[in-house]
Amino acid sequence: MRNDLPRGQILVMVAAGMIVLLAIAALVVDLGFSWMLHRQEQNAADPASVAAARWLRDPATGNPRDPGADGDAEACFYARQNGFFPDATTNDFNPGTGCVPANDPRGTTLTVNWPPVGGLYSGQTGKVQVIISSTHPTFFGLILGQGTATVTTGAVAANESGNSNSASLVALQPDCAGGAAGKVVGGGTVRIFPAPGVTADGGYVHVNSPCGSSTDDVCQNGVGSSALQISGTLITPFAYTGGSCTYNGSGASGLVCPVGVTTCLDEDVFPPLADPLAGLPEPRVSDFPNGTCPDGTVSTPSSTSACELKKGASACPDVGGTGPGICHLSPGVYYGGWDVKSNVKVELEPGMYILAGGGIKLSGSSSIEAVTDETGTIEARITIFSTDGPGCPTLSAQCQGTITFTANQAFKAKATNATTCDAVSPTICPWKGMLLWQDGTETSNPDGTIKLGGQASTIMAGTIYAPLAEVQINGGTSTTGCDGSATASCLSIQIIAWRWQVDGGAIVDMPYDPGELVQPQLRGLIH
Repeated sequence: MRNDLPRGQILVMVAAGMIVLLAIAALVVDLGFSWMLHRQEQNAADPASVAAARWLRDPATGNPRDPGADGDAEACFYARQNGFFPDATTNDFNPGTGCVPANDPRGTTLTVNWPPVGGLYSGQTGKVQVIISSTHPTFFGLILGQGTATVTTGAVAANESGNSNSASLVALQPDCAGGAAGKVVGGGTVRIFPAPGVTADGGYVHVNSPCGSSTDDVCQNGVGSSALQISGTLITPFAYTGGSCTYNGSGASGLVCPVGVTTCLDEDVFPPLADPLAGLPEPRVSDFPNGTCPDGTVSTPSSTSACELKKGASACPDVGGTGPGICHLSPGVYYGGWDVKSNVKVELEPGMYILAGGGIKLSGSSSIEAVTDETGTIEARITIFSTDGPGCPTLSAQCQGTITFTANQAFKAKATNATTCDAVSPTICPWKGMLLWQDGTETSNPDGTIKLGGQASTIMAGTIYAPLAEVQINGGTSTTGCDGSATASCLSIQIIAWRWQVDGGAIVDMPYDPGELVQPQLRGLIH
C-alpha cells in the first residue's frame, strides 16, 4: 500500500499524538491521586468539624461560645489521626509542635473558621467550619509544567437551635405545577412585621417555585406565569422567589416594602430554600395515651370512625339551655380524627393531640378554643399532629385527612411552649412552637389541605407545617387585628408548606415573633 505522506510528517503526527496521550494519562492518573487525597481529607474534616462544634456551647452553662482553642485542638487531633501533620507532637496550632504546614511533608494547612466563611452557612455563629488543604506530586503532569496539585476539602457542623423561624411564609414546591405556589388573592392585605420587643431579623417570604422569570427584582404588573402571585397587598421585610412575582394592579398595591425600605424582593433566587424542618422527628403514637371522645368512648387503634362532637346532654351539654354544646377534650391519640358538628364549642386542654387519620372537620356555627387547665394557672398551649393511623388503608377512617377550620365562629389556639411542656408533660417538649403539623411522610393523603379562617375571631400563634400540602388562610371580616382594628385577623404564625394561599378581603396581621415558633435543635455534620 502506497503511503504519500513524507516520513517527516508521520513523525510529527506521532509526536503530537504522544503528547495528547500523555496529557490524557496525566488527567487520569493525577486526578486519581487527587481523588484519594480528597477522600483522606474528608475523612479528617468530617469528624474534626463535629468535634469542634461540641465546643460551640459552654460545657458548664450550655450557652453559645467561641470554640476557640478547644475547637482547634479537636480539629488538629482528627487531622493527625488521619495521617496529616506526622511531625506534630501537640494538638494545637503551635508553630513548633502543632498542626502547621512546617510539620507536614506536603505543607498541609488546617483552618478552623467560626463562624464559617463563604458558602451557604457563611457568618452563622451556631456552626463551625474545618478546611484541610494539601498537595501531592504529579507524575505525567510534569510534562505540562504542573509539578504538584493542591486539593482542598471542607466540612461544616452545627450545634444550635434551628433557624426555621426566620421566615413567615415558605412555599417548598420546586416546580410550576398548579401555577403560583404562593398567593395573596381576593384583594386582601397581609402585613408581616416584628412583634413588639422583637429585634431579630425575620418575617421573610420564600417561594421556591421557578415559575416565570424576571431580572428586574420588582413585582411586575400582570397575571402571567409566576412563583408569587398577588392580587391584593403583601407587606413583608423581604421576599425571595425562585421565579418571578406578579400582581394584578386593579385596586391592589402588590408587594409593599416596610416604611423606609426601598427594596424587599429578590427574584430568580437559586438554590431553593430547603425544608428547614425536614429533620424534625415525628411524634410517636405509642408515646401518647388514647384520646377519649366527648361521649366517653375511648379512641383505639381499631376505631372505624371519627370522634363525633355534637351538642347533647351527656356528651357536649350546653350551659343555660340555649348556648352551644361544650365539648371538652384532653390530649391523646384520636383514631379517625374529629367531626365537629354545628353549634359546638370545643375546649382543649394543654398538650399534644394526634389525629391518627380523619383530620378535623369543623363547619357551621362551631368553634375550637384552647383553654386553661383546671387550676387556671397554665396557659392552654397545644400541638396538633395529623397522620395515618395504624389501620390505614384497611380502615379508611384512619387514613390522614384534611384539617379544616372554616366555621362562622372562633378558632383560638397557640402552640406548645416551654412553660407548658415543663408543667404538663416533657414528652411534648421537642415540638415547642408547633401548632399544626400535616404529616408529609404518609402515603395515604400527604397533600391533605389545611384550611383556616372565616371565623368571627381568629387568634393563632405557632408554626403550621405541611411539607406536601397546601395551607389556605381566609381572612375574617369581623375580627380584631393586632392593632385593635375591627377588620383584621391577628396571626402570630409561620407557614412552611408545599404551597400557601391567603385570600379574602380582610386584613391579616402576621406579627413575626420567633419565640412563638418551632426551633428544632440542629446538631452534627451538615455539609
